[in-house]
Amino acid sequence: MYPLFESVCIENSEIKNEQYHEARFRASYMQQYKTHPTYSLFDGIHLTNLDNTLKYKLRIGYKQHGTRFSISEYENSIATSLQLVNDDTISYAVKRNNRKKLNNLFKLRDQCDDVLIVKNGFITDASYANILLTDGEHIVTPSTPLLEGTCRARLLDENKITEKRITTADLQHFKSFQLINALNDFDDARWIPIKNIKN
Repeated sequence: MYPLFESVCIENSEIKNEQYHEARFRASYMQQYKTHPTYSLFDGIHLTNLDNTLKYKLRIGYKQHGTRFSISEYENSIATSLQLVNDDTISYAVKRNNRKKLNNLFKLRDQCDDVLIVKNGFITDASYANILLTDGEHIVTPSTPLLEGTCRARLLDENKITEKRITTADLQHFKSFQLINALNDFDDARWIPIKNIKN
């Protein structure tokens, strides 16, 4: 059993956001096992026989003493409509294989592609992605995410986005949104009208 995992993007036969995945792995490992890992997340992974024109998903499961990984072709797939759902008890600060609570919330998406989870009145994440919001001038992401994504962390470090506490009432002040995760990076051409977030 490998209780924790990382999903990593490979493009042009290169691992994307490697340092951010390694950093999150180390932090998650410490939280889970109360000690530092004795190995690197990417130990033993060799990228061979990959098509440079394709995007791949590298999934690395890990436990206290070791990893296992798989590589599969990935086609961009990201939600464009979101249903607001409330859960004040949900927690997903570490990327775990056990996604039962997230999966149960996902079932509440109604006619939408995904859910946008509200915890204690504040916007957090979709079930598989962090959210960015823009008023047409500034790009923000909630300061209350369930999971601090690797793409989100890089964009913050690059000062391309800023954090802000965002309530459901604040959504009306934004023009559009987009979802980001390790496999779906920020794209200025991918903004979606804010009306696609349903109450």
